[in-house]
Amino acid sequence: MKRRSGFIVSLVIGLVLAFLLRQSLFLPAKEEKVMDGFEALLAQEDLTVAQVIAYVDQHIKDVSPEKAGKLVLGLEQVQKEKLSAWQRRYEDNTLQQKMAEVYQRNWALEDFKEVEDETIGPVVEQTIANGYKVETAEGMFFPVIDYTLYRKYYGRLAADLTAYFDLMAVESEATPVKDAALMISWEELLERADRQERFIEGYNSSSQVKPVRELLARYVSFALFGCNNTPLFSYETKEMDPEAKQAYLAYVAEETTGDFSRLIKNYLQVLDAYGFRLTPEVESFRQQAVEAWENRF
Repeated sequence: MKRRSGFIVSLVIGLVLAFLLRQSLFLPAKEEKVMDGFEALLAQEDLTVAQVIAYVDQHIKDVSPEKAGKLVLGLEQVQKEKLSAWQRRYEDNTLQQKMAEVYQRNWALEDFKEVEDETIGPVVEQTIANGYKVETAEGMFFPVIDYTLYRKYYGRLAADLTAYFDLMAVESEATPVKDAALMISWEELLERADRQERFIEGYNSSSQVKPVRELLARYVSFALFGCNNTPLFSYETKEMDPEAKQAYLAYVAEETTGDFSRLIKNYLQVLDAYGFRLTPEVESFRQQAVEAWENRF
């Protein structure tokens, strides 16, 4: 009986090893085929983002996390390249007028998905199918990349890419600035910048450090200046926005670390010396700080 049991165990182990050996030989060939097909797809003329999405959806399960990363970053690159053409499509006056009518009536961008108007419906449907969403600013409607699209790929991606797409999804879901006004709180502005810097520090060898650095540079400018319609200092009194002051003091009290945190601490020291008002000295500090930050990389 023991001899028979030992034979069965040996047989099972042999089958498992044979299967694993077959997989180790088969998967690289399949993966190479997937990546070759992806390169061929990207080389096609008149390529649509929807085609790339369909390809990634179908094949991402067949490749390693490293190659999966190349697939989704390739998709993102195509989305970026095609965005300007989609924006031009939205410049149609009739489309803009009809979208304005819907938006003013219901006051929700999501309503565009349900509109049956032959001018709006097909355009919005195709916009969504190509991984974009509709935004509005200064009375105009336009597409932007919908980074929530990438969440369905998280299970196949390395940690740095899921973290990167999380950062971009935050920007996609709640843009920080619209119509030259800050659309998020001062607290949220500082928290986002802090998360961006933690990404750079935690994934310093990631291919996505550069775009996150560029994103953080925008937030440095927001933090030091505010925006035209949400200035950090009152145009009339030159005094610092009281909500911003409270948020900045609370932020440095948390004893966060990193270059951004040190910059805000130094900024507050200068501001404290000049009564939290915009003076020539404060202006000089923030101008030099932005320039120094942009020249760091």
